[in-house]
Amino acid sequence: MTRIALIGPSDLGVQLGITLNEAGAEVIGFNLPPTEYSPIHLASNLEQTVESADLVLSFELPQLAEKTAQECAPLLKAGALFADFSSGTPERKKHLAAVFSGNVFADAALTSAGAIDAAGPAANALSDVLSSLGVKVNVVSNISGDVAARTLIRTLFTNGMAEVLADTLWAAESLGIEDWAWSDIKEELTDSNGDRAQALIDDTAYNFKRHQIAMQDVVEMLTSSGYDSTMIAPIQFTHGRIMHGKKIPHSQAPAKKWQR
Repeated sequence: MTRIALIGPSDLGVQLGITLNEAGAEVIGFNLPPTEYSPIHLASNLEQTVESADLVLSFELPQLAEKTAQECAPLLKAGALFADFSSGTPERKKHLAAVFSGNVFADAALTSAGAIDAAGPAANALSDVLSSLGVKVNVVSNISGDVAARTLIRTLFTNGMAEVLADTLWAAESLGIEDWAWSDIKEELTDSNGDRAQALIDDTAYNFKRHQIAMQDVVEMLTSSGYDSTMIAPIQFTHGRIMHGKKIPHSQAPAKKWQR
């Protein structure tokens, strides 16, 4: 039976632990969220959690990730693996990998599809262990930090979208149409797909001047309503970059059309 140590206050990590337990692994946890998780035995200290584990999954907070890695490294038995799921920069993940000797460390992240992205010297070994328990692992590379880079790009996209949504709803509220705006946003997102994303970047690259003029009208309207938008300035800055020739990757707009 594979013995897996689960460390850190992550609800998604606990759900992964329960899944692994149901697949036949023995899962022992330490410093988990203060809720009852009956399938997962809770250890009283880190040493008890790690010393006999075949695999350690750390979901610790970023500020505790290095301390946890340093404490776990001397406790790992021969052949055991350590996968770090904490958020952080690629450089921070490289620093964590250097704490361990040999091909022990994996830079890992849970994906929205329920799989795991993994990079670093132990990525393939992590895939072997978890795949045998029914968990899909996407091996990105053997370089620690490659998964962290992808995770932060996802964060930029999702946080950026969330902030645009908030700003749009505040702007609509200043005009008394926030209920309509929320309904319209949900309809727009329901119809979104890969083709829609392609159309958006193509239109932005090809018709950036029209977008600039439209944003000027938005500024005039919101000035009248008294709302100070948080997103207009970065949107205008992006338009300026396109105007000065910065190409949007994967845009299929006609080359240099914007100059005419």
